[in-house]
Amino acid sequence: MYLQRLLQINMATLAALGAVLLGMGQRSEGPPLLVILAAVLSVWLTDVTGKFRIGRWTANVLMLIGAAFSLYNAYPLRSETQTIGLSWFLIYLQIILLFQEKDQWKYWLLIMLSLLEVVMATLFSQGVMFGVMLAIYMLLGFFAMTLLMVYRQWELHDKESRAKAQGAGIGRQPPISRPYPAERTGAMRWPLSGQQPEFTSLPSGGSHAGVGRDLVGRLGRMGLHTMAVTLVLFFAVPRFEQVAWRNPIAQQQVQPLVGFTDKVTLGELGTIIESRESVMRAQFFQGKDDTTPLQLNSEVYLQGAYLMSYKHGQWEGQVASAETLGTSPLVRERWLPWSKVVRQKFKIEGLDRPELFYVAPYLPIDEAYLGIDIDHASQRLLRSDDRRSREFTYTLATTAIVEGRQLSLTPVAWYDLVDATTEYPKDDLSRLVDLAKKWIKDSNPPDTNYGRACCLRDKLASGQFQYSLTGVERNPNIDPIEDFLTEHQQGHCEYFATALTLMLRSQNIPARMVSGFKCESDAWNSAGGYYQVRQWHAHTWVEAYLPSSQLPDGEKHAEGYWSRGQRSWRRGGWLRLDPTPAGEGGEHATWFTPVRDGFDWLEGAWSRYVVELDCKTQRDAIYQPIVDVVRGLWQMMLNFSVWDAFGTVSVALYLDHLNREVKWSLLGLIAVLYIAIAVGIGWLLFRIGRWLRARWTGNRSRRPERRRAKIAFYRRFEHLMARHGLVRAPAQTQREFAAAAGVHFASLTGDSRLATLPAMVADAFYRVRFGQAPLDNRQTQAVEQALLEIAAIRKNVPVHGPIEHQSS
Repeated sequence: MYLQRLLQINMATLAALGAVLLGMGQRSEGPPLLVILAAVLSVWLTDVTGKFRIGRWTANVLMLIGAAFSLYNAYPLRSETQTIGLSWFLIYLQIILLFQEKDQWKYWLLIMLSLLEVVMATLFSQGVMFGVMLAIYMLLGFFAMTLLMVYRQWELHDKESRAKAQGAGIGRQPPISRPYPAERTGAMRWPLSGQQPEFTSLPSGGSHAGVGRDLVGRLGRMGLHTMAVTLVLFFAVPRFEQVAWRNPIAQQQVQPLVGFTDKVTLGELGTIIESRESVMRAQFFQGKDDTTPLQLNSEVYLQGAYLMSYKHGQWEGQVASAETLGTSPLVRERWLPWSKVVRQKFKIEGLDRPELFYVAPYLPIDEAYLGIDIDHASQRLLRSDDRRSREFTYTLATTAIVEGRQLSLTPVAWYDLVDATTEYPKDDLSRLVDLAKKWIKDSNPPDTNYGRACCLRDKLASGQFQYSLTGVERNPNIDPIEDFLTEHQQGHCEYFATALTLMLRSQNIPARMVSGFKCESDAWNSAGGYYQVRQWHAHTWVEAYLPSSQLPDGEKHAEGYWSRGQRSWRRGGWLRLDPTPAGEGGEHATWFTPVRDGFDWLEGAWSRYVVELDCKTQRDAIYQPIVDVVRGLWQMMLNFSVWDAFGTVSVALYLDHLNREVKWSLLGLIAVLYIAIAVGIGWLLFRIGRWLRARWTGNRSRRPERRRAKIAFYRRFEHLMARHGLVRAPAQTQREFAAAAGVHFASLTGDSRLATLPAMVADAFYRVRFGQAPLDNRQTQAVEQALLEIAAIRKNVPVHGPIEHQSS
């Protein structure tokens, strides 16, 4: 009963875990919750109490209904993602089987369905938590399969025992003792000599024996060893292709980029960007070869697209004059000022939009950017469709990061449509214009584009207007931006950026709104050395045009490089202005922040070195370090200064006055002595480790070969057999040898009862040797009785040498 109950609980847990893995892949809570509830209820209602069980015919009807419903949802099957509907059929079958009376075939079906769920889950999810849960599932599966095998053998043996008992007409009664002659059995010496030895079919120690802590420990070690060997083979076996394993369903499940768009409607962002979903990871490195990640001392503005045209609450990126600019492939710059460059490396997730993000101005530094184009009108970098559906890595450079700070100026390019940034809406925005004039008049800033732009920015960020993610009811009779400035002074970042852009244009200052992401200190992952950009970091800000004569000197960068080419300070610069007040959300550092950062880093490492492990990654991360170590050792061996150390040692030991042969012989002996000391320390550490392992596992045997149990009664048995001329062959097991010996004794003496005596000794040997279970008093006396009867058999056996197995 204990074994059966344990198997029922284990199978229910395995079914629930398979559904959890499937739910993780589909990002759905429905399947796992449904199966977990069914598993808990089925164990109690069906397995323990038997109050609710689904019959065979009812189960068949329910399965047909489930199959029809699943096929209806999946038809017609045009893409791999529609297999999600078929996965529900596995859930239906699992639930039906859980509420049926269990036998070994039902258990096998539950295992197969659970395994199919896991296989289907791998098509959807490949994250690190999925890998951890998969390892747990493997260990639980080992235990379930072992329990099922033990249960199968127990069930077969139990049926045979019942059949024999019914055939003998004794039902479930204990076996009847049969006396034997005293001169043959030694009844005066042994109290149980008048009874026939009988071994029970159950293991000694009760129903818990064999499936306790020892079995769990062995299966756990077997699972850990299996995972260790699997990891070594996974990383060590060479890969000969550049493309890592990616499945079509995972590629089609792109993440929606809710916080960024090339068309912004006021009021639409708000709460939709309050998502912790990862968008990309950004790393910065100084110069050409530095590999130390750089954390900036300022906010990081990652540009995505420019928004040029505004009309009644909505921004668009394109203007009529930009149609002739078109797109072109991204190519590497011919010459780069590496002393003033910071490399920016991005790993962006599979998204439903093609934009790539960067710190402006960017410089292409790779030899080839396959699948990346430049949209000159909106200054967007676009990746091709085949790279948009999966994780994509690209590296650029920038000169705008100086001494760990992102500067606010960007040189003007020849394709920048400065005239288009002065376009003012045709709608009546008189309130906005009057407010801009009033602020400038009250503040009286310098009469330059830079002075007036900073004045308007400071007014919007002063605290008079409140940052809010909550939607606000606007006056439908006026433009939304005028309602924000005059009536309901609350809004998200796009309200602040829109107000500043239009105010600057009303004062004849060219300005454009920028859509992208803004990262502060909360985005920095100290464990991995990168900025973790999430949906909630989506942001909009403003860029105002400044003529070359008004550029502040402290914000210009790489003046020698940007004095020619497509961008130049001679054409002027774009000044970044962020009018949004501070405190727009994000995460504050807590005690859990290091744990979260470590998990994010682990997720990235799993993605790179497991899911995305291709030929190049394997070579750089695994093979190249080994080659470097071997090359370093070889170069050290060829370095004569290492060999000169022996001369230094000889001088220190006052051996320099000896002749060459004696000196080098003594130095060789000293080297051998050091090697012997090192080997001794290693041997000592090995012994300590083996002792600790013995303490942990409970196995205190000195050598592995001594783990074999030295069982005295079986040695006596083999000595008795040898006296009769019977020797166990190397290919024979103890049980086969005992069966052959018993048949031989029965044929020799004509007493069929003697055929069972060697088998009793062999069963006791198996119980002690492999079952690790001691014999109780009754079993010990029965074995001793069998040995005495074997010793009393006449010794004139005509057979000598190994005895072959015979079937009884």
